[in-house]
Amino acid sequence: MFKNALTTLVILIFLPFNTYGLEATSSENDRWAFIKEAIVGEQNIFDGTGVLELEAPHRAYDAALVPITVTAKIPQTEEQYISKIYLVVDMNPAPLAGTFEFAPDSGWDSFETRIRINEYTNVRAIAELNTGELYMSKAFVKASGGCSAPAMSDMESALKRLGKMKMSLIDEPVPGESSTVQVMVSHPNNSGMQFDQVSRHYIPAHFIHKLGVSYNDKEIVKIDTNFSLSENPAIRFSFVPERKGKLAAYAIDTKNNRFEHTWTIDLTAN
Repeated sequence: MFKNALTTLVILIFLPFNTYGLEATSSENDRWAFIKEAIVGEQNIFDGTGVLELEAPHRAYDAALVPITVTAKIPQTEEQYISKIYLVVDMNPAPLAGTFEFAPDSGWDSFETRIRINEYTNVRAIAELNTGELYMSKAFVKASGGCSAPAMSDMESALKRLGKMKMSLIDEPVPGESSTVQVMVSHPNNSGMQFDQVSRHYIPAHFIHKLGVSYNDKEIVKIDTNFSLSENPAIRFSFVPERKGKLAAYAIDTKNNRFEHTWTIDLTAN
């Protein structure tokens, strides 16, 4: 398996890229075979129908901000649960966009995030069950140029806001019921492929590679990622709060900066 984002880049930077075909070519299939072997080796991956579902736009409005949603189609129980989800963007320079781990007793059933897409590609969500089986859902997305797209704001402004976090409650949290929360980190998440028109140099890679959220000191989601997540990385996910508590988030970037923030969550009684 990939050890981290840097390993992902080193292994895959020499792989051939295909240009904007509407369907997977043999070259793309070879690339996926290499990616699969690097992540899970020779282990079989089964059709994910009934286990998980990946939703992504067939044609993205903005290749640097492509929304994706992954939904668990099985209940998370002690006997069977999704222990890890690999998010793969076949034709990106760093195909393993993220590894997402949710606490099985957190009550999660879906998450959303935004990714960069470099060229027309399959996007895959691979669920690893606690029993070891692998299941996959995929979608083909028409988008290009997302990894080299210029930042939405100038670098000076982005660095002033570096690491600031925002939390949004999508619905009113109720004890024992599924609630949805979004955490966003202000960060340019530079890919190293973006060109500065003023300096005439490429902007060095600088991105968040770890992100985690806990509730009442118990980690409920942990993410290993890279620049394939969009600028100002955000994740929206469901969990079940049992009582009033503190939601805490942390992020670590490639310059070893660590950012943290805590919010108090008040619950509405039934």
